[in-house]
Amino acid sequence: MTADSSGNDILAVGVPVTGFIGIAPYGTTIPTPSGGAAEPLVLDPAFKKLGLLKTDGGPQFAYAADGDPIEFWQDSYSIPTGLANVTLTVSIAEALNTNVRELIAGATVDVNGYLEYDGGGHATKYVVFTEEIFKNGAIRRRVCPNVQVQGITEDQSNRGQVNGQQLVFEILRDAAVNGNHFGEWVLPAASGS
Repeated sequence: MTADSSGNDILAVGVPVTGFIGIAPYGTTIPTPSGGAAEPLVLDPAFKKLGLLKTDGGPQFAYAADGDPIEFWQDSYSIPTGLANVTLTVSIAEALNTNVRELIAGATVDVNGYLEYDGGGHATKYVVFTEEIFKNGAIRRRVCPNVQVQGITEDQSNRGQVNGQQLVFEILRDAAVNGNHFGEWVLPAASGS
């Protein structure tokens, strides 16, 4: 990516056009730095895609420091606590998808399509992988090796509209990404796209 004479780089602008979110059991092997940059991408077969996302439901990562900074006696010196609140929010369109239902319930659908839900949640951990493909051809991939479902909000059932579910994942630190929360690849757009 190269900036123009004004310092702007149009190829660095991300306008998403498609992508996916995949879920796998905690401990599933994540791509190496070179594997995540490969074309075509090859994920561990344990990853299950959660299907279509709502128009406004693509991956939204949020991360912020938590807690008061540690201050020192000398004025103007402080360090962050190292604590953080990191989440991923997506709005799933395929609310009837078995993979989505099992993720939310933390259980397996029986032969009758039946599940029981505990509104208090469950302690099951997962690995999440997201891919966003942008209009200019750039690709952003993120892997979160340690997540838990933090909250679910079902859309109100409205006639003629997609009845989806907003899922919020808490992203926890993990040794698979050197004690960080997630890893990221950005594959730049081809020049002239």
